[in-house]
Amino acid sequence: MGVLRYKILSVVLAAFFAAAGSGCKTEKTVIEETPPMPEQAIEKFTVTETESGKLKMILESQSAVINEDNKTANLKLPRVKFYRDGLYASTLVSESADVNLETYDISGHGKCTVETANNEYLQTTDLNYNAKDEMIYSVNDVKMTRGNETITGKGFETDVKLDKVVIKKQRVVLENVN
Repeated sequence: MGVLRYKILSVVLAAFFAAAGSGCKTEKTVIEETPPMPEQAIEKFTVTETESGKLKMILESQSAVINEDNKTANLKLPRVKFYRDGLYASTLVSESADVNLETYDISGHGKCTVETANNEYLQTTDLNYNAKDEMIYSVNDVKMTRGNETITGKGFETDVKLDKVVIKKQRVVLENVN
């Protein structure tokens, strides 16, 4: 009788462990990788650039996230005031922008406007500023207003004062001034 009890006990234990083993699921533990965080974030700031003691540019923005790996700064609601020989030339405003921290080139995103000291206006979307050449350009639709003259087109290139403007595929509208 002892052998029979032993066999029954071992069958019951084997069945118990088999049932217990099949009822438990093994789950893989997933460790999520933390996305890289920007090394710096700045709110409401102003950066001034001078050359030979004269103002060259003043950059103001609501915020910036600096990505040191890409050497870029992503700006929200930036306003860039350009100066020539220390005198105010124009202001560039965009919804957001990316600034190359090595070249200081700017890529404006969304609605972009340039207003000069002479009350001339240029409106476009998604423009670029080449800091070395001090040129602003875009391949998108553009509208430029000078006094009673409105020029529209697709694509442009200009200096920061809007003195030397090239508008491609242009159309000119002159208002009657009587």
